[in-house]
Amino acid sequence: MSDKGLWKKEIESIRKPLEDGHRIALEKGISETAIIDFSSTSNPLGSPFDHPDYNLCLEDIFSRVESMYSQFPDNEYSELRSSAAEYFGNNIAADNIVPALGVEDVIRMVFSSVIETGDTVLLNRSQNPADEKHCIISGGEVNYVFEDDLKNISSALLTKAKIIMLTNPDNLSGQLYSKTDLISLLQRCNDHSTLLVVDESLLDLTDVSATLADEVPSFNNLLVIRSLKDTFSLPGAGIAFSITNEKFAMILNRVRNCCNIGPMDEAVAISLLNMPSDIVNDYLTASRQFVRENRRYLMERLGKVRRFKTHESNTSFVLVDISAASLDSVELTHRLAEKGLLVRDCSDFYSMDCNFIRVSVRPKEDTDRLVEAIGTVVVDSARDSAMENLNQILDEEPVKPLGANRACPYYPCHFKGQDCTFCFCPFYPCGDERTGGRWVCRSSGGKVWSCEKCGLVHQKPTVQKLLDVLKGEGEMEDKLKKGWDEVMEPLL
Repeated sequence: MSDKGLWKKEIESIRKPLEDGHRIALEKGISETAIIDFSSTSNPLGSPFDHPDYNLCLEDIFSRVESMYSQFPDNEYSELRSSAAEYFGNNIAADNIVPALGVEDVIRMVFSSVIETGDTVLLNRSQNPADEKHCIISGGEVNYVFEDDLKNISSALLTKAKIIMLTNPDNLSGQLYSKTDLISLLQRCNDHSTLLVVDESLLDLTDVSATLADEVPSFNNLLVIRSLKDTFSLPGAGIAFSITNEKFAMILNRVRNCCNIGPMDEAVAISLLNMPSDIVNDYLTASRQFVRENRRYLMERLGKVRRFKTHESNTSFVLVDISAASLDSVELTHRLAEKGLLVRDCSDFYSMDCNFIRVSVRPKEDTDRLVEAIGTVVVDSARDSAMENLNQILDEEPVKPLGANRACPYYPCHFKGQDCTFCFCPFYPCGDERTGGRWVCRSSGGKVWSCEKCGLVHQKPTVQKLLDVLKGEGEMEDKLKKGWDEVMEPLL
């Protein structure tokens, strides 16, 4: 049977998910506890359950809800919605709250309720790719808007748009939109009957005074998303809430899947939302301070990595431009994952190509380990690429030096007329200072072997002798040892 027509053609345009770095690390034999995740936006201070002073115990919650699994939960989630309304404050009532199993569940409900075939949705280019996915599933058409253009969206585009979605702080740059600018946009959306959806999942770690939740009672075209996952560092309990006017909340609750939140997640959420205000304030104040201090250190360390450019951020991650680096974002994140270090590849975001990574704040010792690993994988990549090129040279007949590569932007990196067959030295790092090489301090920390004053493998007679050895039979490792002993050692 043909599969033609079994699914909507538009679904095929949904982008494939990125590689799972966590799976890559596990397949390399790295234990679960040894993996360091710089890709997650969860609170780097850890969960309140990790802090004994807050008197929260997951085991107690487990024991309380154990018997509840034999019965259906309260589908209205009355206690959960009341607790959320009190937590978010700003004249928010339980009837303004719609509970969801994560932010994506909110997006699904909103798009299912609002979007009809052909409707236009304006997405900030930094929106999670899942937002585009649900727009496509619902039959909508996506228009992307850049951050700087949000303030000046034309009236014609606003009239055309059914929904505008953005994240505050921005999901890529980490920049915080001012409340004044957002209210101005909200008023313009209201004039054009456009729904404004603002995802504030990371606002608790930034500046909660910028929230638009307090505008919900005054506007019928506003929906604010808040999440407990990132605020309280509980990625396994992805509880989120939409906060909107009572009528729209009623519609969303009809669309919401029945009993979409399990007893355990609900109990955990209620425990967090009902923490005494002084404990919540203490925890969030400590979290923001931790983020600020360690973000500055992260930016300083990454900014010293050669050809890495960091962007200023107001939240718990930093956007890094690696377009000038020797690795693209796909290769870099894959190689780091093989070492148990996960960073966010931004290639699935609109217009970002393979030029950016997003790195979340972690303790300073984790940052040091990441920066050291970046230096290692850059060298590993160059070595692998050079070895691939070398094998291609050895497969040709006759095997001879390539000569000078004057088209290279770094030519001459050693001396004019140099031979560039071994762009990357096959013996790197030899560690032998008789060559003129030496260990030097990296600007990003640690030491690296510098070949700046060694030109031996760029002299044409030496290159030919090495090629003669390397084209012989045997394993490359053995041939390189022979090349060092027979060709390089007599030159030293």
